Amino acid sequence: TQPSSFFPPSAAELQSNKATLVCLSSQSVAFAHVTWLSAGSPLSTGISTSTAVQQPDQTFQISSYLSIQTSDWNTDQVYTCKVSVGSHTSEKHINKSACPTEQQ
Repeated sequence: TQPSSFFPPSAAELQSNKATLVCLSSQSVAFAHVTWLSAGSPLSTGISTSTAVQQPDQTFQISSYLSIQTSDWNTDQVYTCKVSVGSHTSEKHINKSACPTEQQ
């Protein structure tokens, strides 16, 4: 079980003073627990996680979204998407400096 994809806020979104991080996870079961952390501390607000959607390859995909302050993103705050299935946990980290330079 691994967060398969992690997407930073789009440049257009940042220009409108909003920022949303997206974490996609695929696993073999329909249930996974997604938690978000900021600088290592669990977050409880601004999180929206979808129910699992079965894919053609019989895996299940879960999408989780985290709304953050653009100021936190711009100060290079590190965010973590943690996905737990049973006793297996995996996580991915994202921050502004680790992302490719935004296209103008």
